[in-house]
Amino acid sequence: MGLLCLAPVLAAWLAYWLLPPKGGRSYGQLLPTRPFTAAVQPGWPRGKWVLTAVLGAECHGRCQQRWHAMRQIERAQGEATARMTRVALQVADPSAPLEVPHSLPHEAETELPAGNQGFYLIDPLGNQVMFYRDGADPRQVIDEVAKVLKVNNGLG
Repeated sequence: MGLLCLAPVLAAWLAYWLLPPKGGRSYGQLLPTRPFTAAVQPGWPRGKWVLTAVLGAECHGRCQQRWHAMRQIERAQGEATARMTRVALQVADPSAPLEVPHSLPHEAETELPAGNQGFYLIDPLGNQVMFYRDGADPRQVIDEVAKVLKVNNGLG
């Protein structure tokens, strides 16, 4: 009788050590918690989660795809869509500016923590949270952003 009661505990212990859990991994790049450089600009949306990326004339096609992916990620959040917005950091280049709403000027020499080849998720306090590279699987990004918003329901 004692062996019958001990069997599930032993099986769980063996499964934990022989098949360790693979939790705790993020799809995007988790950034150190510090203020995002562009979040101090006037016009930055306070109190909302922000998807932001650098958009400029030198990456016209790629930047349009990035902006479209950000829009799809924002709209796929369902009820939490009202808690999010998108912001384009426009490089001051008069040759061919992209026409996007919610844009802020961005100095080309200002270095972003993970580079310009993707987009960032910024929390309502202006801190950088995640970075997603161009070409990231939108379904996985949507799921991860949804989890972040759900876990931080009282924030933003």
